[in-house]
Amino acid sequence: MATQGFSKLSAYKAFSKMDRSCSQGCKCSALCQLFMAKEFLSLSAQTGEKFSDKIPDDILDMFRSVPLISERYKSMELQEAFVEVQSICDNCATDEHDSYCTVNVVLTALGIILEGKDYITDKDKEIQS
Repeated sequence: MATQGFSKLSAYKAFSKMDRSCSQGCKCSALCQLFMAKEFLSLSAQTGEKFSDKIPDDILDMFRSVPLISERYKSMELQEAFVEVQSICDNCATDEHDSYCTVNVVLTALGIILEGKDYITDKDKEIQS
């Protein structure tokens, strides 16, 4: 499978995988990392823009402050969504990286759900060091 950078199509494909990650019968809530991440990625899939002024400056802290409720997610599908978003991020140059790029914000949200509240994307780690 060919990897690709950010595009409307890659954002839509990642959004579709994220959408399938929700547990059956789970009611979407603004207090859910996956719900918030899907909202941002959906907007990017529609506009084709990696950046949105709808993403608040404290979004990464918000993701970390919201309780993690594993019953909300299907872990295999969530892992697939993470890999999909990671491949989009990996195909962007590090010098073009921004912590508030939709792809990084979504990847951080998925990483927090999968690995815990201390998760930081590889590119954010590179920039911090």
